[in-house]
Amino acid sequence: MLQANKGNLLSGLHKKSLSIRWMELDYFTMVFEKMSSVSGLLATFASSAMMLSVPRWENPWIVVLFLSFTSAALGFHLLVILISTLCSLWGPGKALRGDDGSHVHDTIAILETSQQTAMRFFVAGLFSYFVSSILVSWLFFDRIGAILTTGLLSLFLFMLFRQSIVIRRAFITSQSFTTGKLRGNPMMEMSRVQPSAFG
Repeated sequence: MLQANKGNLLSGLHKKSLSIRWMELDYFTMVFEKMSSVSGLLATFASSAMMLSVPRWENPWIVVLFLSFTSAALGFHLLVILISTLCSLWGPGKALRGDDGSHVHDTIAILETSQQTAMRFFVAGLFSYFVSSILVSWLFFDRIGAILTTGLLSLFLFMLFRQSIVIRRAFITSQSFTTGKLRGNPMMEMSRVQPSAFG
């Protein structure tokens, strides 16, 4: 009877641990879905900007910078979409079809690393898109309009950067996040305990 209770306790512990880890998996899937949708929108804007017909009398260096930043914005956001899509497709499958709980832990570690990489690409794509928008004003507007647009977009870029730092500090602390992973192997530890110790 004691061994049955011990087995029931261990199986309940593993089931609870895996349900917590599954919530983490759902969280990362949701994050990738949101990043992918916003990056898709910004990639659409960047691809539309690349189709603009640039006047031939414009400064060739501004045209080169415009095309470079616009293509960088498009490329970075396409990378975010690719990473998000592949992680959302293959991550839950790896966790679900693994032999034991270690596959769930490995999947969440991979998703966390991929999410940080995708976030870097997302920020780089957003910055490139802002610079591309500033350069569009220098290509199509007169000097006063270009200066005014550059000032306003630079102000909004500064506010965006500042607000992202405020939000990051509010939600991401300097302490490491708690994870649902259990350290060690509880099954092995419990099997080392002699049955006489319970009697």
